[in-house]
Amino acid sequence: MNTTSVPRRVTQSCLRLRQIQVVNKPSNFSTTSLSLSSAARFGVSLTLLTPLRPHTQAHITAFASGINSHTKRMNYSGVATPERCYVDFCLIPVGTASLSVANEVAAVQKLLKESGLTYTMHSAGTTVEGSWDEVMAVVGKAHAVVHAMGVGRVQSSMRVGTRTDKKQTAADKVKRVEDLLAEDKK
Repeated sequence: MNTTSVPRRVTQSCLRLRQIQVVNKPSNFSTTSLSLSSAARFGVSLTLLTPLRPHTQAHITAFASGINSHTKRMNYSGVATPERCYVDFCLIPVGTASLSVANEVAAVQKLLKESGLTYTMHSAGTTVEGSWDEVMAVVGKAHAVVHAMGVGRVQSSMRVGTRTDKKQTAADKVKRVEDLLAEDKK
């Protein structure tokens, strides 16, 4: 996906919903192809008419702050990672003499306990919650712990989730579904 296609979609959506107004539009400027980068290139101003949803506002702000005024290319060095995340990962030692991975899993669980992060082990992996940097670091350390046990190759399968609209833990997500199921029993 190129850097202008996402903002164009967001900007067009905002135009349709009458959330933004185009100001200082040259006669040869078409709003049907409006993107934040083309607006910046032609000196067009966009005026916010209604509050945007938080994720839309964050996307527009992140994109607009990354536009390099000389080259009109996105500068990704200023894009921050989300504050919090959860990672469901399954670490797989490759090439061990045993089919069992219980010793390696136990070593990783000890690391997770020592990390102080919230985690839940399940039959097919572990879910870890916390700040993006801490969670990603502990997954890397899990690899290092298993390598230190003499395993030459480690693969991980991960699913990463983030939310910016509200703070929600893995336990909150499970409880929400359990509450819905409890309502069905009534």
